[in-house]
Amino acid sequence: MQVWVITVGEPLPGYSGDDRQLRSGYLAQLLAARGHQVTWWTSCFDHFRRKHFTLRSERVEVAPNLRLQFLKGCAYRRNVSLARQLNHWQISRDFRRVAASYRRPAVILCSFPTIELARESIRFGQARGVPTFLDIRDLWPDEMVDRLPHGARGIGRILLSPLFGSAHRALKGASGLIAISERFLNWGLEFAGRDRSAERDRVFPIGYTGNAAQSNAGTAELRLAPVGGVNPQKRIFWFAGTFVGNIDLGTVIEAARRLQDRQDIQFVLTGSGERSDEWHSQARGLANVVFTGWADGAQLGALSSVAWAGLGAYRKGAKMSLPNKLFEYMSRGLPIVISLEGDTRDLVLNRNIGLPYEAGDPASLASVVERLADDADLQRIMSANAACVHDEQFSPRRIYGEYADFLELHARP
Repeated sequence: MQVWVITVGEPLPGYSGDDRQLRSGYLAQLLAARGHQVTWWTSCFDHFRRKHFTLRSERVEVAPNLRLQFLKGCAYRRNVSLARQLNHWQISRDFRRVAASYRRPAVILCSFPTIELARESIRFGQARGVPTFLDIRDLWPDEMVDRLPHGARGIGRILLSPLFGSAHRALKGASGLIAISERFLNWGLEFAGRDRSAERDRVFPIGYTGNAAQSNAGTAELRLAPVGGVNPQKRIFWFAGTFVGNIDLGTVIEAARRLQDRQDIQFVLTGSGERSDEWHSQARGLANVVFTGWADGAQLGALSSVAWAGLGAYRKGAKMSLPNKLFEYMSRGLPIVISLEGDTRDLVLNRNIGLPYEAGDPASLASVVERLADDADLQRIMSANAACVHDEQFSPRRIYGEYADFLELHARP
């Protein structure tokens, strides 16, 4: 059958080098492997590298049964900016234009956000009688308001009222809602103004779509050599991710400052982003903080093999729920030191796979780090539990196999 997957901001097969496929990429390739004709609608602009994949709307075959349909939109430099909002409007307009020339698919799955593209996909599905599902990954536009200074949120909500209206219409008009957690699904249902349907509303966690076992192979010391500054003999508390948005490495750096007399503890921060300069400056003079920059798959494997725990460092008030980082650390058998509340904290505590700290509180984080650094038995127990819980509940093969089954069940050829 013909399946449309509509997602921007993920690595693309054939265009993103060795970057691992994320949620939509993994699912699209699984559906193609099952024999379905999959069209992945995406942006011409590479969200991660801040450059264009292509400068025009075009259709490209990238694998058997899998093609990319690029949608034209302008470049942007910052995640929160007018230029990014313009990009979202442009690609949604281009979707409306290009989709009119396509055959009717059997089912549509659109990621939410972006709000504009979700709204256009719902309009198309309603007009053509196509079951159209929205996959809720971020709580936009609520999250956009929360990133504003506290005193500006009231006026911000007023200025963003068109987005609130579009989000409501998209969520209400969807054939069903899918979400990465129960909390996100409940948010979507409340926004849509309806009760949950046992048949058409589901939770499918993100899971970790990389191959941790493969990337952990080899000699850690050899693969760590190009990284520099990392000392495998120390208790390494490791963060890997993008230095933007909901991430709060400022609290990690201040916790490191409190622990700089502990010669056995090291904070290793892997990644980059628009806040890199700020956090590098904040950490200047701290010998126990190491920035590695971006790391490839082999280097990530090396870092995870010498890490004592993974840091889930999110800002206070972040609306993240069961984020990808949680599953990546679990898949690598790392205890998780996490600042998030809700679903994530419940999972970490109930399954004994890590320790929580209070977001934005360096003293709280420093205390948790010391407790875990000083208790090797606790670290080993949490490490084993993390790997076990991941394999039992959150393996991508299981999650996305059930996800594909769900879409096949609700398709209308």
